[in-house]
This record gives sequence, C-alpha cells and structure tokens, in this order.
Amino acid sequence: MVKDGTISEKQLSHSVALVVISGNDYASASVIGLSRPSDIKAYIGKVTKEIAANVEQLLKLGVTKVLVNNLHPIGCTPSQIRTNNYTVCDIFGNLGASIHNDNLKQVMTVKKNVHIVDLYTAFSSIVDHAPGKGSDLSKQFKRKLSPCCESLDSNGYCGQQGESSSELLYTVCDKSDKFFYWDDKHPTHAGWEAIMKQLEKPLKEFVDQD
Repeated sequence: MVKDGTISEKQLSHSVALVVISGNDYASASVIGLSRPSDIKAYIGKVTKEIAANVEQLLKLGVTKVLVNNLHPIGCTPSQIRTNNYTVCDIFGNLGASIHNDNLKQVMTVKKNVHIVDLYTAFSSIVDHAPGKGSDLSKQFKRKLSPCCESLDSNGYCGQQGESSSELLYTVCDKSDKFFYWDDKHPTHAGWEAIMKQLEKPLKEFVDQD
C-alpha cells in the first residue's frame, strides 16, 4: 500500500501503529508440547524477536510512532482457572506472560519512538487478589475472575446453542458492569473502561511528545 501510493509519505509522517499480541502464539499445539523451561523460554524468545522485527519494519516504512502491548496476566483469564472455580490465578500462566514481557522490554528498550502498552500492570491492579493489592478501580467489580457469560459445558463457549435455537447452552449474568470478564477470555465493556483509565495518560503523553 505504501509502494503503490495508497498510503502517502505525509500520512506515514503523522501515523501511529499498534502492534497487538494477545497470547495466541502460546496457545498453539507447538507450545503445549514443550515441557522443559529452557525450551519454553527459547520459544518465547523467538516470538518477541519476531515482534521486534515487525516493529522495525514499520519504523523503516516511515511510521512515526509504534505502540506494542505486553501480555496481560494470562493465568487469570477464566478459561485458565475454571477448574478451580475461578478462585485463584494460574501461577504458570502468569509466569509465562512475565517472561514474555521481560523479553519484550529488552528488545524494545533500544528502539526510539516505541511505547509498550502495559496491559499486565493494568489487568493485575484489578484481578490480583493478593492482600494489600488492588486499585480503587477494582472495587467496582464484584466478580473479578469469573465470567459474566459462561457455558454450561466445560468444553463449550458463550453463545452456544443446542439443536434448536431456543436451547441456550450458556448463562449470562444480570449486571455485566459488576464483572471484569465477559466470557472465558475477554473483559466486559466496564472492564476495558477500567483498563483504559489506567493507560490513557501514558498513551497520550507518548503520542503528544515530539
């Protein structure tokens, strides 16, 4: 699109790109088969190295500023903790996210005009149940780990129907604004608002700086 002129140099000089990763690379079968910590760390290194290469390509094209999010605490998503009735985050899932985030920080620190969107801290301030932790934003959510929309089948999904369209194989809470998570992976609208209240100021400062 740049080469054929669909995107002009002027547009690039006033642009901000967002590079998003949500953890799908780590949900693939290839990662599930990795058992040794050294193999897992090596795989994470490959993922973050490729992210860095993508960011470098955008900068070379002429994109002025690039945003890259780090991973949220994956071990706190409902899909990871349904077996313990949404009571405790999975420590190994969060450890993997931390390793990814540490690697990402290392490869991005040397790059100018790149900002890491700190989803991990923003999510943790709400879903972390450790004594003495949690922000004022977290107090609005009566349910921080359990989903508003939940499948009746442990292998099912929110919105699933039976053989007839009237047979609903899921339940939905009455007040979604009291739940941080909507389904087994995604926050509610209220959840994202609470996240963005934390991210808005540093994002604006990064975009507005010369």
